[in-house]
Amino acid sequence: MDPQLLRSIWPVFSAETREQIQSIGAKVLGMEGPSTAREADLLPSLKRLVHSLKGSAASLGLDDIENVVHAIEDGLAHTRTDVGLPRDAVESMLRGLSGIESAMARGDAGQSPEVEGLASLLKSLGRDVAVPESVSVASGLSAKGLEVLDFLEASLRALCSPDVPDRAAVVRKAMERARGLRGLALDGGASRVATLAESAALGFARMEPGGDPASLAASDVAGTLVELRGRLDAVKSTASANRSVETPKVVPAQAAPEALTPGMPVAAPEARASMAEHTVRVSVKTLDSLALQVELLMSGRSQQARRSESYRAMSDGTHEVLRHLERAASQLSLAGGGPALDSLRSGVALMRTMQKRLLEVSREAHRDGEQLALVAQVARDDLRDLRMVPASQLLEPLRRTVREVSARLSKDVALELAGGEVRLDRRILDALKDPLLHLVRNAIDHGLETPEERRSAGKPETGRLTVRVEPRGARIALVVEDDGYGLSPDRVRATAVRRGLLAEEAASRLSDAQAARLVFQPGFSTREQVTATSGRGVGLDVVQATAARLQGSVDVDFWAGQGTRFTVDLPLTLAAALGLLVRTGTAVAAIPSDSVERVMRLMPEDVGTVAGRVVARVDGSQLTFLSLSEAIGLPRLPLAIDSGRVQMAALVVVGGDKVLYAIDEVVGQQEIVVRSLGKHLQSVRHLAGAAVLDDGRVVPVLNAPELVRAARPETRSSSAEVRRPRILVCDDSLTTRFAMKSLLEIAGFPVVTAADGEEAWGILERTPCQLVVSDWQMPRLDGVGLARRIKSHATLHSTPVILVTSLDSPEDRAAGLEAGADGYLVKREVERGKLLELVRNLLPARA
Repeated sequence: MDPQLLRSIWPVFSAETREQIQSIGAKVLGMEGPSTAREADLLPSLKRLVHSLKGSAASLGLDDIENVVHAIEDGLAHTRTDVGLPRDAVESMLRGLSGIESAMARGDAGQSPEVEGLASLLKSLGRDVAVPESVSVASGLSAKGLEVLDFLEASLRALCSPDVPDRAAVVRKAMERARGLRGLALDGGASRVATLAESAALGFARMEPGGDPASLAASDVAGTLVELRGRLDAVKSTASANRSVETPKVVPAQAAPEALTPGMPVAAPEARASMAEHTVRVSVKTLDSLALQVELLMSGRSQQARRSESYRAMSDGTHEVLRHLERAASQLSLAGGGPALDSLRSGVALMRTMQKRLLEVSREAHRDGEQLALVAQVARDDLRDLRMVPASQLLEPLRRTVREVSARLSKDVALELAGGEVRLDRRILDALKDPLLHLVRNAIDHGLETPEERRSAGKPETGRLTVRVEPRGARIALVVEDDGYGLSPDRVRATAVRRGLLAEEAASRLSDAQAARLVFQPGFSTREQVTATSGRGVGLDVVQATAARLQGSVDVDFWAGQGTRFTVDLPLTLAAALGLLVRTGTAVAAIPSDSVERVMRLMPEDVGTVAGRVVARVDGSQLTFLSLSEAIGLPRLPLAIDSGRVQMAALVVVGGDKVLYAIDEVVGQQEIVVRSLGKHLQSVRHLAGAAVLDDGRVVPVLNAPELVRAARPETRSSSAEVRRPRILVCDDSLTTRFAMKSLLEIAGFPVVTAADGEEAWGILERTPCQLVVSDWQMPRLDGVGLARRIKSHATLHSTPVILVTSLDSPEDRAAGLEAGADGYLVKREVERGKLLELVRNLLPARA
């Protein structure tokens, strides 16, 4: 597998594998010895875990780990639940798991995840696998030496036991193996290893009599073996540095030099490994649930603040009542008093006590409210941090994409990435993968010239493609820029007419900027012929749709012969944010506060008309002035300024664009959490979602970038949206799902995923998918059952199905194809390019 892709997948694989190893170890211990009281699902669940781990390792090309897990799987193949596993088999499996853990630690530290002592581990697990012959004496010494060292350590443990059956035989064999290692070390020029091996042999000789001398000798031998292992590890590292290793070097994303912030201290390998061991995976469902609880906490804080204000108002009211009662008591006293006066004074005293208590409750409520506000703020910030990830996770996979696409198109492209240290919401990052891929592919295919064309135009033969993430306060900008042809508005107009998106007269009336935005229309492509990269009229429309869904916008700038720049403006996070509540007519709506520069009052003389466009003069500049009610699709209401009165307006700013919107009133400002309105309202571009106010009202949240866009009316096509083909990847292993998803997305395919057959079936019923890639063995509904269900469905029967599994016998292949599968792959073939080859064969007309 490509090292960069493996690097991006490694953190997911590492976290999942460590959890699997713990579960496998616990279940293996539970299978030790015969027992009739075991749960019936213990052995099947153990086999499923082992099978899943083997498939994950195979899909990433980690041969050492796959071989060890395969050996464990073979050892479980003929095991019965009531009979269990013998003790030596349990110990061998646990040693195998420990070897995998050590390999994972090396991978976390940026080294190759090789399993040390692989041959001896496999042999103890009952699987003799030929290990490739060493390419040097040093590597041979390392491999043989570590195997001998394992034997010597086992011999030392045996001799430390009080009842050794044949002590002399154990000592003799240990001395023979140690002196054999000495000879090998002398041949390899490793004199220190030879010296340590001889010292170990002499130490074992001193242990033969037993008793106190043997105990003292055991201590010396143990120290010698520790030093010997260190020397052999050093020999192995030297040998590895001088040879080509088949298993790709794993560099976790956080250790990649290009992903580090300048000046950031680099953690040592031990620290990185420790950090990896102290992380946990949290499901998106859990994060969403936590977000809901934080939202309720914020709402509760607002309600509590209102109650505190009510207490204060009641206290003030009580004071006023007391004033009237005291005046009445004074008048009664002047009139002679009597029993009524005594009763009134008692009531006044009681009212004073109640007022004092009410004041105390008000203060306590205020203090509790402040504490609750602090807790809510910390919880919201922590939740936001949980969702924030570095943009490098989005940018780094582009290196392979650019290399593949530029090679296919015979273009020289230099990719520049910037802003990888910027942290943004994980939901935004995930949603941006497809749009960014389309922008990059579009830039290489349509934007950059061939080396010959660039040379004739006086440019360097290598085209420059820049992808950067720019922080802009509470928002970010994703910029994709090239130094190629530059977008041609005339060509775009001609293409729009030819493809039936616009009439020729309407196209001619468009300005260059308006014409340029036609590239975001569904069905638009300037490519005359369909190629593997473009020409099907889908891609940039997805960029605009995704930006709108994420409360953002996309814009394009171009310079003839110099290049094109696409800018996607998005919020930094989708978590709770401040919203400005405004009223227009009877409707109340929220506008994100970070997009409102200020609210002002306009005088009649500040508003006028320029070239048929209503503008308002603000700070010496003329800004577009629109009615908010009309912009969001409500009936246009008379404005105060129409009758010569002062008009309230909100200045909405996105990027460098500013627009004034007429409003009737500012209702207030409060924290809001934007909720999706569902697929039925996705086409309403001016809506970002809805929010629940602290008083229980539901208000629409307006999409500020689209409000700014509305100030620049553009011709909209009424043509139906073209549905993009999708691939459904189904596997119960998170690592395998992520690996196949990454491979397919890098190749240009949009992908949705499922954890088992039942979840996949539910997705297929809701979302059109053009191909299904499924694992065989999964809980609830396996791959064969899913294939049969798809092939028997009235409308889904023509959907191609590829089964990807570790089961590679002829019988298994026949069973999969009999179920209706259109393709069959063994997991180790995934990372060798077989999956992409098969997918392309089954989807010849993909986008």
